Amino acid sequence: MPDASARAFALALLVPVGALIAPSGALAADPVPDEPPTAQETPSVSVPYGVEFRVSGEDGSLTSWLQGVSRLVVLQGEPPATPAGLRQRVDADLERFAQALRARGYYDATLAAEVDTEARPARVVISAEPGTLYTLASVVFDYRGTDERADLPQDPGTAGLEVGAPARAQAVLDGEHTLTLALQRAARPLARVTDRLVVVDHARHVMEVTYTVEPGPKAAFGPLVVRGLEKVDETFVQAMVPWREGDPYDERVVREFRKRLSESRLFGTLDMGPEAAVGPDGRIPIHLTLSEAPPRTIAAGVSYGTDRGPGASARWEHRNLLGAGEHLRIEAVGALSEQSVAASLRKPYFLSPRQTLTASSRVAREDLEAYTGLVAEAAAGVERVLSEHWRVSGNLSLEMAHLTWPGEDVSRPHALAGLPVQVSRDATDNALDPTRGTRFSLTAQPFAGVVESESTGFLVVDALASGYVPALPDRLVLAGRARLASLTGASLDRVPPNRRLYAGGGGSVRGFGYQMIGPLAANGDPLGGRSAAEIGVEARIKITPTIAVVPFLEGGLVGPESWPSFDETIRWGAGLGARYHTDFGPLRVDLGVPLNPRDEDDSFQVYISLGQAF
Repeated sequence: MPDASARAFALALLVPVGALIAPSGALAADPVPDEPPTAQETPSVSVPYGVEFRVSGEDGSLTSWLQGVSRLVVLQGEPPATPAGLRQRVDADLERFAQALRARGYYDATLAAEVDTEARPARVVISAEPGTLYTLASVVFDYRGTDERADLPQDPGTAGLEVGAPARAQAVLDGEHTLTLALQRAARPLARVTDRLVVVDHARHVMEVTYTVEPGPKAAFGPLVVRGLEKVDETFVQAMVPWREGDPYDERVVREFRKRLSESRLFGTLDMGPEAAVGPDGRIPIHLTLSEAPPRTIAAGVSYGTDRGPGASARWEHRNLLGAGEHLRIEAVGALSEQSVAASLRKPYFLSPRQTLTASSRVAREDLEAYTGLVAEAAAGVERVLSEHWRVSGNLSLEMAHLTWPGEDVSRPHALAGLPVQVSRDATDNALDPTRGTRFSLTAQPFAGVVESESTGFLVVDALASGYVPALPDRLVLAGRARLASLTGASLDRVPPNRRLYAGGGGSVRGFGYQMIGPLAANGDPLGGRSAAEIGVEARIKITPTIAVVPFLEGGLVGPESWPSFDETIRWGAGLGARYHTDFGPLRVDLGVPLNPRDEDDSFQVYISLGQAF
């Protein structure tokens, strides 16, 4: 075993490790600032320099690691004023490199630097010999304050460590949190690591770690004590609790509760955790202190497309209408192609923590190439979360409209009742700007009603999928989408134009006008169809952290039969877009052109909106 001085030396190495492993940007300045020129030195404007790293016996990862913590590299664009200032940077970096290598498990590394200030620019060569990679020889949990040790873990894996693995300082530090969380998941809410002893044995090239742990008593969930509520009902907060009193304490369940509170958007800050002691009944109360966020929001937006013209929208929403998280939204849209007012209400935790009651209504005047007229619609239903990514919804909808049909000068009234059902999966990382993951939705909408005085009935099935791959992290995202839709049960002349299938426009096939792909009437109006298919790909290329360019290619078809016939001409559009990334999502400008246009198609289309195209 190493002697006491070796132990002290090993402990001293780990004290500053939190700073050592931080990214270079987190280091505020060199340990010693650049010195001003001495009387013997002739001041110059600056001493520009280049840096070369020579690390023996490694695959490049250590070189990247050292470059990442190097102030020489970070400050290369801000050269020092004197050669002495450059040497000070080099000396500070050598100490930083030694600490960084120890953090990676190299405890007997040797470092050297050559500085040639006569060269133009000055030349700095950093040479590193990492030496032997130290490994973990033992990980011991020293439990204190309890005689009940039978169910206490001893496996190093409980702390996320493995005997024989590289002796990396960050893994040892992370082990404290990992071990504490593992105990808190096993009904020990007061568990904590009180000390950490690390011994580096230079003779054997190993590290030995001992955690001193106070596991605390086992406990069950006690009552939730809520403070700070003003307008939110406490019964609503209690309904969000994912445990029952008497259940074994589990930190994962507490975190799920925290997530639910955050996702409700009702609270600005929250402080939650177990009380300091377990009660005589073996239960531990949970304290929760909340501050309510402003419940109302007013927002406005604008959009533009050459196919639909300019548009503006405004909305008002209240996220706690009746005190139990009821979310009311009222929105108005004013555009050349649509003037509408809509309202929606969502009541969470409807009969179940995973269910939401929904209701919506909308009155609109629509002026599209395919049809014009008035539409009034209302719907009510339930959404249910099945898992982290999956959800299902069902609605009862009613619609009344008076529309001018494609190619006709007269309008026809219709009334429809529908029962739309949707299953969806969203495993992406961002709603407005996804960079990884997939999305899928399948919607089935049976309708029955009357067109003028004749009855009608039909079924619309629409499947949509998209995927996102970060080909180059933070630089390039490859995205693709596909859609397949079918309408069965009625001929096209018995289907109101607003319920037919269309393709074309932003979010569909850019380069073609809105709903313009597919059969056209004699006057050039789109007739719509009973089937539709779309496919699209784009590359989202970041030029700077906030600006990206997006080339895209999309295609689609609309047919008169209930299943797409790929003998039909697929209309292709391509183009280039720009994105400006903001905190609330990317601002999008796209220019698309049709690759195989008809005489009726415009030569290009421009789209301006918020969020990615898909």
